[in-house]
Amino acid sequence: MQHSQNGENLFVAASTAHECHSKEVLKSQVYVEKYVESNRHTFLDYISAGCQLNFMVGVDFTASNGNPRLPDSLHYIDPSGRPNVYQKAILEIGEVLQHYDPAKRFPAWGFGARPIDGPCSHCFNLNGSTYQPEVDGIQGIMSAYISALRNVSLAGPTLFGQLISTATAIASQSLADNQQKYFILLIVTDGVVTDFQETIDAIIKASDFPLSIIVIGVGGADFKEMEFLDPNKGERLESSTGRVASRDMIQFAPMKDVHGSGISTVQSLLAEIPGQFMTYMRTRETQAIS
Repeated sequence: MQHSQNGENLFVAASTAHECHSKEVLKSQVYVEKYVESNRHTFLDYISAGCQLNFMVGVDFTASNGNPRLPDSLHYIDPSGRPNVYQKAILEIGEVLQHYDPAKRFPAWGFGARPIDGPCSHCFNLNGSTYQPEVDGIQGIMSAYISALRNVSLAGPTLFGQLISTATAIASQSLADNQQKYFILLIVTDGVVTDFQETIDAIIKASDFPLSIIVIGVGGADFKEMEFLDPNKGERLESSTGRVASRDMIQFAPMKDVHGSGISTVQSLLAEIPGQFMTYMRTRETQAIS
């Protein structure tokens, strides 16, 4: 910042005979009242400075997935160890993101199932804990997922609102604690959400916090209606109170598209994360740690 005015003279060539004795004629001056220099940090600057990407996952346990004991179920656990579509989605996304989280403690939830001793839950901890949703590593997610299949009854309907709100609460608390963390929630589902407005309201609230959401559709359902989740394909999301999202932070893709072009589509989903991350950081005017 400058403490006194300094001018920059602007000259033009002489254009009349009267002016010919001078090669240049002073026409005006520009004064700079204030000068501020700021660095434009990159995604890698933040990661190198210690900012962590924290992986979270939500798994659809609605009855439309089919009886997990039968081979045609999307939740069928093959004795040979071959992963089902839910496991594939979690592995393909999670095995990339886990490297950005030194602790590798991942919140993992299920939705749309009925515990043995209770009503249908639209956000329950996969590990069976009442209070602690975190598990150790990607294999911890796999173990908790298989255990949950044995301990809940598939139900429904497909609701995202509570799950997204729960993830947002964790991101909000991290922000309040001044932690250098950014969260990525993966939701794997076999159907179209039925709580459209509640989901939109939750997404718009989440856009104010350090959180991105990736939704992957599995199975043979028509996911056309789910394109409303992706602002690149649908209309701008608007909440029930007229608010719009403060930034783009959600993506949707069917699993058949993910596998139709191999790993490239998974990479394209993940490739959006740095841009969403930087938009959030610039909106918050957050600077990388020195």
